[in-house]
Amino acid sequence: MTAAEPLLGTRRIAGGGGRSLLVDGEPYLNFAGCNYLALGERPELRDAARRAIDDGALFSRYLVRDYGGFDEPFERVEAAAAAFYGTETAAYLPSGYLIGAAGFAGLRPDYDVLVLDEMAHWCLADAATLSDAPVKTFRHGDVADLERVLDELAGQRPLIVSDGVFATTGELPPLDHYYALAEARDGCLFIDESHAAGVVGPRARGAVDHFGLGPRAHVGTTLSKGLCGQGSVFVGSEQQVARARATRALRGSSPGSPISALVSAAALDLVRETPDLAASLRNKASALRARLRALGLQVPETPAAIAAFAEGDFAHMRGLQAALFAEDIYVLHSNYIAAGPGGMIRLSVFADHAEGDFERVCDVIARWREANPA
Repeated sequence: MTAAEPLLGTRRIAGGGGRSLLVDGEPYLNFAGCNYLALGERPELRDAARRAIDDGALFSRYLVRDYGGFDEPFERVEAAAAAFYGTETAAYLPSGYLIGAAGFAGLRPDYDVLVLDEMAHWCLADAATLSDAPVKTFRHGDVADLERVLDELAGQRPLIVSDGVFATTGELPPLDHYYALAEARDGCLFIDESHAAGVVGPRARGAVDHFGLGPRAHVGTTLSKGLCGQGSVFVGSEQQVARARATRALRGSSPGSPISALVSAAALDLVRETPDLAASLRNKASALRARLRALGLQVPETPAAIAAFAEGDFAHMRGLQAALFAEDIYVLHSNYIAAGPGGMIRLSVFADHAEGDFERVCDVIARWREANPA
């Protein structure tokens, strides 16, 4: 394995929906992935899948709405998403990558220009490129630079676009400041809550919920991360969702799997009705970050289920990942968005992690750092 090759290479992996992972059939303690609430083994979700199959649900949707299609599973997940977010309705999408396309189309009458964080997820950047609106960017998480960009727009209404939680670092942007800037210019926000939904906020709705923002803040989210389902949703008013459904990206793509829709609906209901799931997970993530900081590592503060840090160069970070792997612990050495040239060690915290898991991973990190100072 060279320094640039992924650690797992061609190894066979199984599991990974929580703290346990099998690598070539051998058990590893897992801190990689995004199924934060670890709902994959919950009977509510597994029973929903079994019932869908037993009731004859198709593996994919037969016809989209525009051609007379109707599948109760899709109505079910959209109702569950609307109840979860407290909106009039929702559109179910087959992939989280369509969140930007749906949101920009659904909100189109309400803005003149898209204004994106330069580190916004690729799905948002790509959707902006394909939209019919002008696009501006501002420095990552920089309120002053955002204000500068907005001041240069000469009265145009902005749609300020950002992740709710940035996937690599776990950091939240200062959405309360973004909201105030948008409101002052008759604009609004669109937030991709994919790494926040199910975890962040008093109702686990995400970063918009965390900041308590008002009606000018709009969201879309994948269902395959914290909520452990599949597909994604754009939520809003009847008119906004109708416009989203009419966009070419949605009309031209498969509507998705009815079975996945029913599992996702069960997950949304479970999280909405059991708020202590998210609260417990946030406490666990905070405990791991505290342990890492006690080792002298600089770990961003966040209410997300992520603990990330960078130290030294790429080879140093890859060496630490390999040392953990040798102790049957799998973590990500991430070169994803905002990771920087050396990458970051990114640890996901799952609902089924225990305190002993945190002690174990931190012990290996401490011993390796002592022997290999950056």
